Amino acid sequence: MSIFSADAALAALKAPPRGEPTPTPLEQAAFDAGFAAVARLMTRDPIALAGLADAYAQAEALWARTRSTPFFLRNAARAACGKGCSWCCHQRVGAAAVEVLWLAEALRARDDCTTLAARLAVWSPAGPCAFLVEGGCSIYELRPMKCRALWHVDARHCMSAYAGLPAAVPPAAPGVVIEPKQVYEGALKGMALPLNRSGLDCPGVEFLPALKAVIDRPDATARWLKGEAVFPNEVRLDWFPGPTKGGKRRR
Repeated sequence: MSIFSADAALAALKAPPRGEPTPTPLEQAAFDAGFAAVARLMTRDPIALAGLADAYAQAEALWARTRSTPFFLRNAARAACGKGCSWCCHQRVGAAAVEVLWLAEALRARDDCTTLAARLAVWSPAGPCAFLVEGGCSIYELRPMKCRALWHVDARHCMSAYAGLPAAVPPAAPGVVIEPKQVYEGALKGMALPLNRSGLDCPGVEFLPALKAVIDRPDATARWLKGEAVFPNEVRLDWFPGPTKGGKRRR
């Protein structure tokens, strides 16, 4: 087995595609780290979702390592993302079901949990993210993987997506730096796979309405681990394969 090299992974990422699409080395490394973190978590009895913090930490470490490589520093454009630019906070965000359950537990443990829950209670799909406060994310250290994956170099791309318009930036201009997307979405898929393989239902869900459904239910994780449905059907997104047991998909 070859040793993972962030520089080599980035070079492979930039190379022209050949044949059928396969995960890039960077995405595979993130997937493997997320998978291993959750697989270790599942050996514990009872399963404590607080262990998902390790999956997040692994993804953060891989991204930090990647963006500090000479290859990335030479080739990546500076992100336009930052406090005050919140176009992405006005759009739908996806998450894995287990991610939402863990974030709900983490948010309930915060000193400002009452304030956060109140903001979520009055949130509606017509508005921005419930946690957008004064142009910044009030749960930044707990934001979902999908939020972490964004690295836009021109805010006009995000403005266009929000307005449902064609891209406002000339095609020659770079729009999105793909490496963080490879890292965080690879990790997200890795987190979900061992859970689905074990027979647990870990679909992709729309983050805010899914969180709203479980934020005031401390028993949601325990019920989910027993196989109960804790998220409304309308928040489900078709991102991951369904749960399997004994090699057969469970309906």
